[in-house]
This record gives sequence, structure tokens and C-alpha cells, in this order.
Amino acid sequence: MTAGPQSFQSRFTGLFLNPADSRIYACIRIAFALVSLLNLMQIWPDREIFFTDVGMVDQEVVRKYTVGAYLSVFDLCHDVSAVSTYLLFSGCGMVLLLLGVWPRLAAGIVYVWYVSYAMRAPLILVGWDEVLRSTAFLVLISPMPACWSLRSRKARKKSPPELQVPCYGLTLMRVQLAVIYLQAVLARLDNEYWMGGDFMSFFLLSHNARWPGLWVLNYGFVLKVVTYLTLLIEVAIPFLLMVRRWRWFGFGAGILLHAGISLMSYNLMLFFLAMMTLYLSYLQPADMDWLQRRLPRPRAR
Repeated sequence: MTAGPQSFQSRFTGLFLNPADSRIYACIRIAFALVSLLNLMQIWPDREIFFTDVGMVDQEVVRKYTVGAYLSVFDLCHDVSAVSTYLLFSGCGMVLLLLGVWPRLAAGIVYVWYVSYAMRAPLILVGWDEVLRSTAFLVLISPMPACWSLRSRKARKKSPPELQVPCYGLTLMRVQLAVIYLQAVLARLDNEYWMGGDFMSFFLLSHNARWPGLWVLNYGFVLKVVTYLTLLIEVAIPFLLMVRRWRWFGFGAGILLHAGISLMSYNLMLFFLAMMTLYLSYLQPADMDWLQRRLPRPRAR
């Protein structure tokens, strides 16, 4: 009578405490840090417009309409020199996270950066900002193994890298990825353009498309099929990734989906990279063995 509940409890606990390959966490840490640096580099040229008192958004207006507490380092940064200093400081945190040096502190710096600029300049936020902010929090609370990090020889001898760590961080990232897709589909169920199959046609006629033009009108039926196929793929991806024998179909579907979005849309490559960072949580130890065999090995002295 108690076997069922005990089995469910052990499986549920295993989703968070079963051992996971530390190299997967290291791979996610490196990928997330690189994408964050690219995002920072894209924001840098417009930092005065986005974050200073002479920019396009008055901080007092933002504070007035913020729901809840206004928590932003930019509350202390009012001119371009202060803003530039904070962006450089955040960039240093991303580099430290990339190298695995003081990774918990570095992840905290990066998370505060994402929260701060989301609070200060909500008008500039796009899809990948939300993805990267949630990923920053998950990286912050996940295990921080010393695998694939730049540490001194003395530190490596004192505490050798862990081979296995708890899997709760990977589980939360997988849940986050599934929520993104399922929430996106649910939000479109009452949208007449998506439900009518006309979204892709209207999108490719807009300024957001890479090649807008009247050529779209010649492919109305094809674009209607693509609209419905996109919804189907977004529903299918989380389920494909959850089944180990089908997960490479999920990887392939996700890569094709986001590569297609990046190809046909203007300036959405960062969204592709941000989503692929979460996909890395579905890697398995065999995948990391394959990758490590192909990485250059340091020569022994």
C-alpha cells in the first residue's frame, strides 16, 4: 500500500537531488556568460540614452509606475560616466563567470545587472532579456562546480573538481524552458492572427522582418502552414526533450525553429543564443564525453 507513495516521493526527490555531471553545469555557465557579454556589448553604444537622466526614460517616471519595490543599481547612476562604470563592472562579472573565478559572486553580479536594467529601462526589454534574467537567477542558485574553470594549481590541489553534483539546477532550467514555450502558445490562443494563420504573413510585411516586401503576398498558403507549424513545434519541443530517446529531435526542432526566426527577423540572434543556453540543460554525460574527446588537451610538462 505504501510502495506507490514512496516510489513517487523518491522519484520526485530524485528530480532535484540525483547526481548530475558537473561538466553540464560548466557548459551552461560558459555559454550563459558569453551570451551575456554579447548582450552587454549590444547595449553599450546606447547606454546614455537608456540609463542616464538625459535619456529617453525619466527614472522618476519609471519608479512611479513600477509595481512593487524599485530595485536597481541605476538608482545610484545618473550620468554617463557612472553608467559606463557600472556596465564595465558588470562586464567584469561576466568574464569572471566565464572563467569560473569566484563564480557565485560573479553570478550574483550578473543577476543584479539584469534586474537593474530591467527596472531602469523597461521600454527596451525584448524577449531575450526576460530569458537571460531568469537564466541568471537559475545559474546563481545552481551548483558551481570547479570543472572547466581557471583556478590556480594550489586551489586545484586543495579542492579537486567535483565529478557529480545535485541535478536541481538542471531540472529548474528544463522546467523554465518548457514554461517559456507553453506560455507562448497559451498566450496566442486568443490572438486572431495566430489562430487565423495570418501571423507570419503580417510579420514578414512589417519592419521587424529582415526582407519585408510584397513578395509575401504570393506565399499566403505556405505562410499559413508555417504559422500553425510553429505553434505545433513549440508545443512538441518540451515533450520531445523530456524523453531521452527523442531529445535530439527536440534539439533539432528547437534549433531549426530559432534559426528560422533569426534568419527571417531583424536583430533576433541573441534570442536564439539565449534559448540555446537553456537547451544545454538537457545534455547527458555521454554528450559531454563526446565533447571532451574533441577538445584540445593541454600538453603535459
